Amino acid sequence: MSIVGSRMKTPVERLLEQLYDSHAALREGAVATYIPELATVDPGLFGISIVTTDGHEYSIGDSQVPLTIQSISKPFVYGLALEDNGEDYVLERVGLEPSGDAFNAISLDPVSGRPSNPMINAGAIATAAMVQGREGNRLKRVLDMFGRYAGHDLEVDLDVYRSECETGHRNRAIGHLLRNYEIVSSDPDAALDLYFRQCSISVTCRDLALMGACLANAGVNPVSGMRAVDSRFVENILSVMGSCGMYDYAGEWIYRVGMPAKSGVAGGVVAVLPGQFGIGVFSPLLDPRGNSVRGVRVCADLSDAYGLHMLNVPNLGSSAVRAAYDATAVRSKRKRQPRAAEALLAGGSRIGVYELQGDLVFSSVEVFSRQVVAACDAFEIVCIDFKHAGRIGEGALAMLIDLIGSVLEAGKLVALSGVGQAVELAGRAEEIAGAEAALAVFRDKDLAPEWCEERLLLRLATELEDGCVPFTDNELCHGLNPSAARTLEAAARPLHFATGETIVRRGEDGQSVYLLTRGEVSVTVDLPGGGSARVATLAPGMTFGEMAMLGESVRSANVQADSDVECWEVTMTDLVRLGESDPHLRSIMYENLARKLASNLRSANAEVRALSG
Repeated sequence: MSIVGSRMKTPVERLLEQLYDSHAALREGAVATYIPELATVDPGLFGISIVTTDGHEYSIGDSQVPLTIQSISKPFVYGLALEDNGEDYVLERVGLEPSGDAFNAISLDPVSGRPSNPMINAGAIATAAMVQGREGNRLKRVLDMFGRYAGHDLEVDLDVYRSECETGHRNRAIGHLLRNYEIVSSDPDAALDLYFRQCSISVTCRDLALMGACLANAGVNPVSGMRAVDSRFVENILSVMGSCGMYDYAGEWIYRVGMPAKSGVAGGVVAVLPGQFGIGVFSPLLDPRGNSVRGVRVCADLSDAYGLHMLNVPNLGSSAVRAAYDATAVRSKRKRQPRAAEALLAGGSRIGVYELQGDLVFSSVEVFSRQVVAACDAFEIVCIDFKHAGRIGEGALAMLIDLIGSVLEAGKLVALSGVGQAVELAGRAEEIAGAEAALAVFRDKDLAPEWCEERLLLRLATELEDGCVPFTDNELCHGLNPSAARTLEAAARPLHFATGETIVRRGEDGQSVYLLTRGEVSVTVDLPGGGSARVATLAPGMTFGEMAMLGESVRSANVQADSDVECWEVTMTDLVRLGESDPHLRSIMYENLARKLASNLRSANAEVRALSG
């Protein structure tokens, strides 16, 4: 996807824009001139691409402008040499130790003549000589291999190739030294020609990122699904990239950036975070070591922003999202009066809820942020629950803060719940700009859905809740004829309870049912380890204690007044007596009870389906 023109951006898109803007004006460094054709490139070119292991692309700037791959070809041809000859054969002829010298140093073992590693020119010429096949077929095999990585056919830039050939005298000297030590067992000119051609292959910044993503994805192209290299050799390739890939800057690179990488003198850099993504950066301005100035800084800033050092090892999970649903499937514990319930049924799809799980890291939160951004147009309110989340990595935390800010900027409301499990996020919630009334933070999940529903009801309409409901409009009285309703009301006893007063206590005898006419009550259950949990909050017009009508003689829950409460108590003795004299009354009340229990069961089933994914 392209970042430019996107209405709402993910955290990664926003960060890439910031990195691009902050480094675009950088003029440090110089283009390579020792290969004349490279000296003609525009020094202002600058592109960044990221491709994840699920094939999602982020690109900005000159990401589709061609460049020659140069030394970035080395680890990939090294992988082909391993596939063709096996590890023992290759290691006998090319070492693994960082040389500490420049990329074109004549760094050979004084006894065996073996190059220090495959990332310097001497080692790369040696591995090019190991590619099997006849002369013309060897180049085709190399191009086919790069095509699998990039997902499309690639070609050699003939102008750069000719320029390499005309000026590659040092490389020719290295080739003949390798022949002298029999590291290259035949005419070195063929190996040198293949080496010059592989370095002259034309790619784009996006190609580099996808090539890196193939290595991050155990050798499989995450877009095409095609295997680019045998998975057995991916760790070998990444190992030499990590220890030797950035020339004589490799040690500081792996210390500060912490990702296997390879640079090229045309201005390209490819970096890999195993299991997560590949990065490609293109900027022709080079530092004295031959690395892209902007490329090094972009990768360093990206790693620092999201804590991407490969030794910062998280407990990776398959997905950050445990469940995703809207408020039509899972409702709060507050039972609504009919008009409000109907409004929430019609408009509940405007509340999006995401339950996160496991340790949260860059890769899992990156996918989650895309999911939120893609669905955000459909939502007015977004609720993110962290009850089942573990540790939040530094990069994941930064992405979440940015994501929440983006959702708020789009005019949405945000609720965060379960932040007792996400202390880092709770501590930084106040950093989110514009969060005042639009962001609410809850330590557990109990109150967050209720807050979301209240805000949606305010947006949908006003005065949907009735402050007082007549006795005859109670949910157990629906359908009673006026005479039966008056008879029932005459048998009931009016009660008043102050805020905080317990109306029903678990374990007590339950020989009556209560019809609520004013105020609110909460139904709670005692937890085995102590404390209690809310089951429901009831509004005027609703009933509690109704299980007594089904023969439950002992109360199974507590009921407490949340405000001043007025209700009517009907004893089971009176209800039986009235039912004997008026079977219609008893029949209607039990039908209403069955309807209520069936509705509760449907809601529970919908919640189970939503939570089970």
